Amino acid sequence: MSRIDAHLTVHNVQPQAVAQRILLRRWGFSEAEAAGLLPDLDSLDGRLQWGVEERAARRPDIVIHLVDATRLSGVFGGARWNAMGPVDAMRKARQRRTVEIALVLGSTQHLPLDRVGCWVLAGERSLATALNILARTAIEPMLSAEPGLPVGLQELAATNALCVLTREQGTDRDALAKRTMEVLWTACERAYAAPRRVLVAAQTHVVDLVETFRPQMRERLRLHRRQTGSLDLSAEFTVVYPWPATPLAPF
Repeated sequence: MSRIDAHLTVHNVQPQAVAQRILLRRWGFSEAEAAGLLPDLDSLDGRLQWGVEERAARRPDIVIHLVDATRLSGVFGGARWNAMGPVDAMRKARQRRTVEIALVLGSTQHLPLDRVGCWVLAGERSLATALNILARTAIEPMLSAEPGLPVGLQELAATNALCVLTREQGTDRDALAKRTMEVLWTACERAYAAPRRVLVAAQTHVVDLVETFRPQMRERLRLHRRQTGSLDLSAEFTVVYPWPATPLAPF
C-alpha cells in the first residue's frame, strides 16, 4: 500500500508535453460499447488520449478496467466466478506495479470478496461521467506532480480500496463551497470506515474553503485547483475507503 503522507497536498495544473495514453479494458462490455464512450471523455486540453485498442504497439500509461458486474455474474450475483477475469487482471497489475484501476458498473456484491487493487463504483451515473470525474480528480493532478511523487491515480493503483464518486454543483460560489463541506462531512461521518483519501477537484475558491476542513482530516485530502474559469460552479470527488485484501497468490 502507498504511504499516507502527513500533509495536505494541493496540485496546480501545469502543461504536459506528452499525452497520457489511457486504455479502457472491457469486462462484460462489447468493443462498440466501450468505443462509444470515447467522444464524451475529457481530453484535458489534449493531455489525455483515450483508447480501447488492446493490441496497440505502445504500452498504455494507464489502464482502466471497465467491469459490468451484473452482466458478468448475473443479476443476483450467483456466478461470481465469471467476474474472476478482472479480479485476476488487477492482481497481475499489482505484481507488475502498473497504474491500473477498475471502474465497476453495478454492485461490488457481484464481485468476489477476495480481490486486490482499487475498485471504483460508477454508481447511478453514466460510465462517461464516472470516467471524467476520475480524470479530473485522480489523473489531472498526476500530470502536474513532481517527477517520482505518487499522487492521484498512481496512489490509488497502489492501494486496496473501494471508491465512490460524487459531482456537485452550486447556484453560486458560496452554495458550492457549502455543499462541498457537506460532502466531506458525510464521507467522514456516515460511511462504514474513515476514508483513506478524499480527492477533490474544484475551482480555487472552493479549494480555499476545503483547506479549512477539520485538522485531523487534512492529511487525507488531495486537493486539485482546476483552471476552468470563474463560471465553473462544480466540484468533483473521489472518496477512497480502505478495503481488506488477502496476500497475492503466485501465478
